[in-house]
Amino acid sequence: MNILERLFTRVSWVMLYASAISLLLMSALVVIASAMRYLVGSPFDFTEELVALLYMSMVFLAIPLVTMQGTHVNVSVLPQRLQRGLEGPLRIGAGLVMIAFCTWFTIEAYAFVEQSYKFNSKTEQVEILLWPWMSVIPIAMGFVTVIAVFHLFKKAPEPKPDDGEARPLGDAL
Repeated sequence: MNILERLFTRVSWVMLYASAISLLLMSALVVIASAMRYLVGSPFDFTEELVALLYMSMVFLAIPLVTMQGTHVNVSVLPQRLQRGLEGPLRIGAGLVMIAFCTWFTIEAYAFVEQSYKFNSKTEQVEILLWPWMSVIPIAMGFVTVIAVFHLFKKAPEPKPDDGEARPLGDAL
């Protein structure tokens, strides 16, 4: 499993770097368009459409690393209030929900990409081809599905011994 974990982590980092490049390009386009609007009187025609596509890419390309590292938002109120013996079944249940959602999301996103490809869909103003940009979504979410399956079969972290201290009950509870 160590080899798979390293491979998934490296692929996730590559996707994150692509996400960061999208962020940089998006930021540069917004700054240039703003400067052109006030200095020249007219920004590029393609700025808004390309920024939207870069934003979508940025978001979806960052999800795999967050999932791989387990740093996404967790709702921990229920697991913290239950006995320690239920942590395993809750982890498995959460993993199965994640796998079901990501699989469904990937299938639906792929159907949209396929339809966009068939229609040769393009953006409204400057006609940027949409299906290559849209394909980022099922690719990223499909990879997140694979990561979720990997985490389901990966050995669960060892529970910390109970030292008698009170456990936190969650946010503001």
